[in-house]
Amino acid sequence: MRLVVDGFGKFLGRKGETIVVKEEGRTIQRLQPRELEQVIISGKGCVSTDALELLARHGVDVLLVDFRGEVKARLSPPEMRTVSTRRQQYQAYLDRRGLEIAKAIVKAKIRNQASVLGTLAKKRRDTDPQLASLIYRAAEEVRRVAGQVDGVEGDSVESRREMLMNLEGRAAALYWQALGEVFGAEWEFRGRSGRYARDPVNAMLNYGYGILLGEALRATHYAGLDPYGGFLHADRPGKPSMALDLMEEFRAQVVDKQVIKFVTKRMATPQDFELVDGVCQMGDGLRRLFLRELLQKLESEVRIGAMKLTWGELILYQARQLAKFLRGEVPRYEGFWLRW
Repeated sequence: MRLVVDGFGKFLGRKGETIVVKEEGRTIQRLQPRELEQVIISGKGCVSTDALELLARHGVDVLLVDFRGEVKARLSPPEMRTVSTRRQQYQAYLDRRGLEIAKAIVKAKIRNQASVLGTLAKKRRDTDPQLASLIYRAAEEVRRVAGQVDGVEGDSVESRREMLMNLEGRAAALYWQALGEVFGAEWEFRGRSGRYARDPVNAMLNYGYGILLGEALRATHYAGLDPYGGFLHADRPGKPSMALDLMEEFRAQVVDKQVIKFVTKRMATPQDFELVDGVCQMGDGLRRLFLRELLQKLESEVRIGAMKLTWGELILYQARQLAKFLRGEVPRYEGFWLRW
């Protein structure tokens, strides 16, 4: 279970061995720490140090996010494994293992983008055949780009990162252009605008990716990986490259689908957004609804082989598989994607 503390006057505290949530001094929720996987503090919520100690003792992550979904701080329990995984992680950056991991991640990301487009095309085959045909052609082009990833050869990820990023960029251009047709003109979506959203779609994407990053940070921690030692994303001070690598496999299926649902099912309208210092952001009511729906998505189940896992469990599973590959316990790292 993930607990959200969001809104002015909300307080997360402790009473004995119980976590309590209060609003204006009135207790509105009581929870046992063992019931929780993560606590997300958003808006103006407050938390006591006693509550933080109790949560850390029970292995519960605490995530502080701002109105854009950016992770501002994270409290986690002590490291979960020995140093051997991290030693292999650093060494792999210099040898072929790092390239194989980066290729698996890029291929999985692109295949998931193709899957999302393929699903959208199928749903519109009868109601809007012209749009369905356009989306389907884009999905096929994206899938062809994914096939080119296997042809990238080299001795290290450093020597082939630019090539992989070019393939990722080509697929992304096709993907976002097709989604722009799905969103329609009223949403004024002209592609990804990055950290500072220029339009409502990017505001939702950025917020969702921030929550997903928190999940990836948690997974890398529990897998014993260094969240800052990535392969596809280049090293930069303060950049959690490994967590960003891991979340690439899940952007389309977890966050993009959520945004598509909010737009196409009219769960949001352009009027639900506002410009603050030139940045487009969701109003408080929509932000809370979007976060609640996204967390429900993370708790929903997906099948991988013979296993049935929640999306949150699947992200952790992939992090652990990557760590096993680094330690030599499995012969390869397989990225995750859904077929269509």
